[in-house]
Order: sequence, then structure tokens, then C-alpha cells
Amino acid sequence: MIMEFPVDADQICFGHRSRKTARSVTRYFNERLRPIDIQITQLSILIVLSSTDGLPVAALAERLDLEASTLLRNLKLLEQRGLVAGDGGRGRNGRRTRLTKAARTLLSVAAPLWTRAQADLSAALAEDANQARQSLLNLEEAALHLSGESR
Repeated sequence: MIMEFPVDADQICFGHRSRKTARSVTRYFNERLRPIDIQITQLSILIVLSSTDGLPVAALAERLDLEASTLLRNLKLLEQRGLVAGDGGRGRNGRRTRLTKAARTLLSVAAPLWTRAQADLSAALAEDANQARQSLLNLEEAALHLSGESR
């Protein structure tokens, strides 16, 4: 016997809803960051590097929870733009990535755009903003726990 899915499976499925939400939020941030020609995934990498300059690629991938191939693809784009430079050996543990002066300048321009985007989303959520953040953390924690991983 084949098990049937509920008619509203696409609305109640945590996996589908979280991916759809992530794509919507990503599009929103990318639109807000368009004036400085950077995407939120790349900005997130720069933000982490700003506080952990010289982090090995493997540690950076873990911190950002990105697949190594995704991180390396983004690092290559950032390097082509002159925003990051690689130091050290080859491979995930040997290569270290650092911000350039251009990246630090870009971060200072990006900060108010990011802050405004955060504030506008929070305002749109009204009193639910902190609850939404906590729910996302709870969902992540539950999924990690059930899969035997940790944060």
C-alpha cells in the first residue's frame, strides 16, 4: 500500500517551507544589496572573515555551514573582485583567506544596507520578529538533534 501525502503537504512540510523561506529571504537581501553588487551569501562570507581573518577554508565552510564546493565557488568570485586573497598552501586546511582593503571598504558601505534590510524585515514581522528568530533556531536545533549533529 502506498502512503498518501496530505493535500497541504507543501504548506506544512518543514523541509519545503524552510527552503522556500530561505529563497525568499535571500532574494529580498540580494535586492537590497544590489546597489553594491554583492549577494547575501557573499556578504556573509565577508562578515565572518572580518572577525576571523585568515581562517582555513575548511573552518570557514564549517562556520558558515556551507559545502566546500559552494564556499570555494564564492571565494573565487570574491577573489576575482579583489575582495579576498588566499594565503598559504593548497586544499581546505592549508589555504587561508583574508579580506582585502577593498572588502573592508565594501563592508562599511554594506553595513547600513544590511542593517536597514534587517530593520525592515523586523518591522514587517512586528512583535513576531523575535519569535520568528527563535523559531528558526528551534527548528535548526531540532533537525540537528534528530540527525545526530550538533551546532
